[in-house]
Amino acid sequence: MVKIVRLKKRVGKIRSTIYSKWVFDDGGAEPGDEVIIETYNRETIGIGIYDGVGAISVRILSRGRIRPVREILEDNILKAYHLRRKFGWDSYRLVYSDADDLPGLIIDVYGDTAVIQSGSIGFDKYLHTLAEILDKHGIASKSYVRNDQRSRREVGLEIWRDWIHGRGDEEIIISEGRARYKVNIELGHKTGFFLDQRINRLEIKNYSMKSRVLDLYSYTGGFGIQALLHGAEKAVFVEKDPQAIEYLEENLKLNNLQNRHIEIIEDDVYQFLDRDDERYGLITVDPNALIQSRDEIRIGVERYQNLYSKAYDKLEYGGIAFLSSCSYFLKPDKFLEVISNLNPRPQLLGRLRGASPDHPYKPDTPELQYLKAIYIRKTRD
Repeated sequence: MVKIVRLKKRVGKIRSTIYSKWVFDDGGAEPGDEVIIETYNRETIGIGIYDGVGAISVRILSRGRIRPVREILEDNILKAYHLRRKFGWDSYRLVYSDADDLPGLIIDVYGDTAVIQSGSIGFDKYLHTLAEILDKHGIASKSYVRNDQRSRREVGLEIWRDWIHGRGDEEIIISEGRARYKVNIELGHKTGFFLDQRINRLEIKNYSMKSRVLDLYSYTGGFGIQALLHGAEKAVFVEKDPQAIEYLEENLKLNNLQNRHIEIIEDDVYQFLDRDDERYGLITVDPNALIQSRDEIRIGVERYQNLYSKAYDKLEYGGIAFLSSCSYFLKPDKFLEVISNLNPRPQLLGRLRGASPDHPYKPDTPELQYLKAIYIRKTRD
């Protein structure tokens, strides 16, 4: 029998995630149970998965009509796929949590392999079901689980990685415009690659011709390789992770760039910037999140200001810089304020960029709008 979760009298706008503090009666539901969500006055809101771990009680999958969770999962995945297949890419984010009505779930696709990340003990119960749906509809014949993200540790969920449907190679080659990258879905950051920056990486071709490029936090070479493929004369890659550097070197060979004018520096970015005397025509700055919590906002803004300023000092007059932040707590207006404080004041080249369109969001999901980026030009005041 499907359990009924009943909310308290005074609950505001109901989003995809129901917190435990809003629940009047959980109906005895256990993690992973299908549940019907009702208002205090017994009006049906929808159906979802009971979580019950940490602050979250229920994740809503569908509103209105009551039907089995497996059917809802299939419908929501197919709706998500209908958007992504329009792009014609061989790697993309298929499911982006609340944006695709699957709150707490991430699915990235690399070729014929899906990488699934669950942030919910409820979704953990449906991992095999999800993999079967992906295979049934020809989206991915193989599924690998990367349940090793920090958010799981914070609520005490099991940390693990493994194949759950089919079995393939953990190393997969993907394409992005003219570039090709080798991705390791087992060991790479996130699910293997920073898919959210795809459109921003492709844009770099507009500024690359005959440039000397400095790719900071280069990871496996995403920005710098695109620049080299579009006419850059030289690229300096700065990355402190030796494993990422191994893949960077492989990616340079994969794109027949190993004999170009290239320098790979294994070092901390700040230390490199403090000692480097060179000037560059194109610089990319794509650090990890420098603000991890609301309590770090003030000091985090200072970190971004310091980093961007150090990098900007290495930019030639007339040169272009790509500056990015993946910190949710650095809001767009504050990000632009940090940029406007650079000296000399830069020209902003077009709009504020965000994540690629395979990372959609809804107006009421600001947490999914974490990525902020912009191309700027250094001019003389």
